[in-house]
Amino acid sequence: MVFSNELEAYYKYAAYAIGKGFGVRKAQMVKKRNIRDMKLNVTVLLIKFKVDNGIYEVIESVSKHNHPFIPEDQKHLIICGRMISNTCKSVLVDMTKVGIGGTTTYKFLANEAGGSQNLGFNLHDCQNYLQTKRSEVVSGGDCQNLLNHFHCMQIQNPMFSYVVQVDQDGRLTNLF
Repeated sequence: MVFSNELEAYYKYAAYAIGKGFGVRKAQMVKKRNIRDMKLNVTVLLIKFKVDNGIYEVIESVSKHNHPFIPEDQKHLIICGRMISNTCKSVLVDMTKVGIGGTTTYKFLANEAGGSQNLGFNLHDCQNYLQTKRSEVVSGGDCQNLLNHFHCMQIQNPMFSYVVQVDQDGRLTNLF
């Protein structure tokens, strides 16, 4: 088999593995002249590529499975095959912006896809994605904006009080 790059080879093999009922992950890449070894965690699997002018050609493949394959009804749970599509990412972000929770949004998307097995990701992936998006929104200036807001509130209302606790690096740890 011939591939135009390393990622194409990995994704083709991952698709094959999911179809058979096992998952893969890249563990290590070793360069030796124009031959690359890609060790994938399939219990024991070694694929050797000959690299010539950016073309990857499989020259050796050794595979042993000492485990049962994943049943058909659970293949959608294999980690290397889970991915949130751009469309689903947009729906997740938009529904979260209007106050709909991540779990409810996930259930909506699963219903639209005809079941969670047709979605391509699970609830945990959904929650991780939303947490990542929230983290991107919070930047270093957000704490300062909050402190400025509290200062203005204190000027308007002398009874308003707040206490800030920071660590040794000057990062906000607690706000009372």
